[in-house]
Formats: sequence, C-alpha cells, structure tokens
Amino acid sequence: MFSFSSYLNESANEDKLTHLEHAEDHPINAGEEGFKHAFNTLHGTHLALQGKKSSVSLSTKYDGSPSVIFGHHPETGRFFVASKSVFNKDPKLNYTESDIQKNHGHAPGLVSKLTSALHHLPKVTPNRGVYQGDIMHSGVKSKTNPHGDVESSAGSVHFKPNTITYSAKNGTPEAAKAKAAKIGVAVHTAYHGNKLEDMKAHYNADVSHFNKHPDVHMIDTSFKPSSANYTPDAQKTFEGHMKKAVEANNKLKSYSHIEGGNESHKEHLKTYINQTVRDNSTPSVAGYKAHVTNKLQKEVDKVKTDKTKAAKTETLNKATDHIDNHTEEFKTTFDIHKHLQNAKNVLGHTLSGADYAFHHSYKGKSVKPEGHVAVLNNRPSKIVDRKEFSANNFERSA
Repeated sequence: MFSFSSYLNESANEDKLTHLEHAEDHPINAGEEGFKHAFNTLHGTHLALQGKKSSVSLSTKYDGSPSVIFGHHPETGRFFVASKSVFNKDPKLNYTESDIQKNHGHAPGLVSKLTSALHHLPKVTPNRGVYQGDIMHSGVKSKTNPHGDVESSAGSVHFKPNTITYSAKNGTPEAAKAKAAKIGVAVHTAYHGNKLEDMKAHYNADVSHFNKHPDVHMIDTSFKPSSANYTPDAQKTFEGHMKKAVEANNKLKSYSHIEGGNESHKEHLKTYINQTVRDNSTPSVAGYKAHVTNKLQKEVDKVKTDKTKAAKTETLNKATDHIDNHTEEFKTTFDIHKHLQNAKNVLGHTLSGADYAFHHSYKGKSVKPEGHVAVLNNRPSKIVDRKEFSANNFERSA
C-alpha cells in the first residue's frame, strides 16, 4: 500500500457546510485529488483507531432537523439564528421573532424550531463566533413549552428529530438534561471570519467553551477513537480493501471520462449510486447507462418544439455513446467506489461498536448511530453505512 505521507498535499475547497459527502464519492467529485483525499481520510481513521498518530479528527454524526446556524454577527455583534440560507447572496438572518415569521412563515415547524433557538441558544453561546448544529429536540411538552417532543416510556426518554429515535435511560445524565431542557442541539461546525459572507467553516468544532444552562441540552458530538474495539481481523480486512482500491485507481489513467461526452457525469453517477442503495442492487455500467438514458429521455419528452427535442436527443446520444466508448473506465470507477466503500464500512462497523450516551432505533428496531464524520485538512467525509442508514432515510423520504 502506498504511504500516507505521499498524499498530504491536498487543496481544501469546502468553505460552507451545506452537504457532507460520503468518503467513497470523493473520486467522483474530484478525480485523482478526490481519491487521494478519500484514501488519506480512511487511512488516517484507521491509524486513529489503532491508537497511532493521525491528522484525522472524528465526531459522531447526529440525525437532527433542522440544521441551524447561529451566533453573533461578526460585524454588528447581534445574536441571530438562521437556516442554511444564511450564506446566500440575500441571507435571511433572524434577530427577532418577527424576522422568523417574515422569513419562514410558510413553514410553521421551522418557525417553531427557530423561535426556540432564538430564545434559548444565547444562554450558552459565547459572546463571539458563529456556529452550526442540528436541532435534536424541543424538551418535554408542557404549558410553558407547548412544542415539546421529548417523551418518556419504558424507563427511558426518547426523541425523534428525523429518521432515528434517540433514547436515554432514566437516571443517566443525558436523560436528565433532555427532561430539563427547552431545546437540544448537537453543534458540529464553527465559522471564522470578519464578515459573514467571507466566513470559513471549521469542522468537528470544539464547543468546550460554550456556557452551561439547564434550558439547553448540549449534545457532545466528539468521538474518542480509544472507545472503539478495532480488532486485528478488522484491520486486516480494511487493509485488503484499501489495497484493492489503490490497484483499481492505478489502473485508471485519469478521471477525464467523468467530465466527457458533452455531459458531466458527476451528479448522474452519484444519483445512480443512491438509486442502487434504494433498490439494493449492485452498480454496473449497464445499469448506469440505463439510468442516464431514462433521465435524459425524460428531458427530451418534456420539451415541445422539434428543434429543442433534437438538441436534447443529441445530448442523450452523446452521453450514452460516451459511456459505451469508456466502458472500462466507468467499470473501474465503480470498482474504486466499491473498494473504498468496503474499507469505509469496516471502519464504520468499528466506530458504531463503541459505547454511546444514546440508544438508536428505527421503527422500533435497534440500529447503528447515523454515522461519523472524519475530518482531514479541514475537509469532512461521511462514514455512514449506506445500506442501513441511507436506505432507511430514503425509505422515510419516499
């Protein structure tokens, strides 16, 4: 296997956190540089789990909703809450309840969550800085807290912000915090900069300097590698998958086929792979060609004029011809993706076997945590079991 140090020169290109990518998707997004980053991230996680020196930091990924950005405006010092639109050209910043109603009145559920965040997050937020986190719960329902969603049953407290239900046994610190709080939040990102539009994201943020207040249940997202049991057999399996990923990458002379054929294949490939997760099939070149054909044929069928239909048909034909002309390259791309994903799954299984403050379930069945985030050179990657969590998430949103 090639050395970790040979791939340290990477360019970081994530400024704002809008969507985390699976580690195995990096080569699709960024070709050879993406493969280097995927390799380094997975190998660095492998080292961390062995207790060795590593540049990778790890956190537990929480399945909250919505994601909120909050803190003190870097120029005015005023406290605000916002959705991910905060970094848009025309940001919707909420300093007051009236702002929330004006900006988000069409979505009552979001209004409720943002209003709670506006009232309670200033109690714990430092006087400087902008942060991002997932809202996990709204406390226990009461006269003073009508939107509460923390429930008690079977000797535990439960809350379900999105796909996963989180449970903590009565008598534990997390259960006590959930019962006392008006809001629960898992903070994972800090933003640094003198102007809002110029701020850069810093992932797996240290929130130890946040204040403490009983109204706010701060859920710790940090992960200690020493809490996981990384067995010698798992390490050997991981190394075998990574060796195959390297061999497949070395076989591929370049990733130029992903941008060829008059049609970028990045999003097509990722959408197709997600489809295979949904229907539990194995990615293949034939399946991918059928996927692209179906998608682009819908574009042809949508338009009315002969001229536009001809143009759309030409796009379809060029895209499918390009796949036919680069069958081996696309096959190798799927091989790289498979081997990286298999290596990642070994790490994910190890990480998920650690002790957690919460029990996780989906439709009454025990499941793993949503996953973890591995950060290298301030570039984050999801370590998520796509066959379990991603499939459950797709099923829920269907």
